[in-house]
Amino acid sequence: MIAKHSDKGFTLVEVLLAMSLTVLVGGVLYLMQSTGMSTVQKGTSQLMLSSEIRNKMERIASDLRNSKEILDIKPDMIKMRCYKYSAEKPDPGEDALVTISYEVERGEKQHILWRTENRENPIKMLALDKIGEGIFQPFFESHDPVSPVGWSFYPFDMISNDSGQRQHISLIKVKLDFSHQRESSVVVTTINLRPASTRIRQPNWKFR
Repeated sequence: MIAKHSDKGFTLVEVLLAMSLTVLVGGVLYLMQSTGMSTVQKGTSQLMLSSEIRNKMERIASDLRNSKEILDIKPDMIKMRCYKYSAEKPDPGEDALVTISYEVERGEKQHILWRTENRENPIKMLALDKIGEGIFQPFFESHDPVSPVGWSFYPFDMISNDSGQRQHISLIKVKLDFSHQRESSVVVTTINLRPASTRIRQPNWKFR
């Protein structure tokens, strides 16, 4: 009596179908992983860039808070006289005044924000693909009989550049609208200036 062998195996069609499904699932998993890594890298890059911009913004804000007077201001430039504070001179006098300016230089491939102190060589604060226009937006104090405090803030006209209004600038909005390496963001802050008159009104303020 001859035994019959019923060997069961996979047909060529079944093997090809299994291979196709394996490749398809593997491709989907790779795409998901690649997309996830790209999203993480993009988020990390944008976070680092925003952090750097905020650090530079704090430097600008610090100079503005310690300013005595605004010498000149335009949408992309500001020049001011500031008190330079240090651990050795926590409450300096007029001999500690320095002239500080910020200005944007726009080239074809790169926009640069420069910081200059007195007549020293300019320091490159930011070098980005693009820096939006209208960084500095100043406001001055003026009499307002309708206001409960007797005064209000008004936008400073940088075209007429009235010296009387410029001396009363006490609020500046700083807006950095930038893009770099396919990343873009906007950082905005508002700074109250502390001129000499404010130091007299509030002698116990600590400058930082």
